[in-house]
Amino acid sequence: MTTDSSNTNPTEDFSQCHVEIIKNFQQLKQLGESDISDPVQPDIQALADKLVRFYHDVVLIHHQEEEQELFSVVIDCASPGDELDRAKAMVQRLTKEHRSLEKQWKKIEADIKKLAKGKSVSLDKAAIIKMADIYLLHANYEEDEFLPLSSEILKDTGMSSLGLTLHMRHDSIKVPTYI
Repeated sequence: MTTDSSNTNPTEDFSQCHVEIIKNFQQLKQLGESDISDPVQPDIQALADKLVRFYHDVVLIHHQEEEQELFSVVIDCASPGDELDRAKAMVQRLTKEHRSLEKQWKKIEADIKKLAKGKSVSLDKAAIIKMADIYLLHANYEEDEFLPLSSEILKDTGMSSLGLTLHMRHDSIKVPTYI
């Protein structure tokens, strides 16, 4: 992202906000594709532990922050008509996806927690891969569709940095979250 505001495209403010989330869900998919032995390999155990912690420490909070902070600001600032209708439809879709993804996680979490403790388990690999694939599609939709719209809507409000701040808050690359 450029620091020279004269060269900043509004969509750049929000681009690549899901880098760590995408990385972790790609690793979840890899876990679903892995051959797991008994005893559980230390790298599989460590990955499972990391994924469970990441989900609870980042993903759930990320969903909550988007819904309580970003989504409401975007709806409030959208121009009546097509822009507001589009924003509302996207927010409704994303919120529905959050609930669906959270339900899917609950179906696989117990087995991933067992792996994290080094216990052998018969993973529902198809469910894990499906969860990862659907989450990756969700994050890509936000990156490609919702966040550019959000940036456009918020550009004249002085709040265009809100989305970036929320999304970068939990990124492993430490960036000051006050903009």
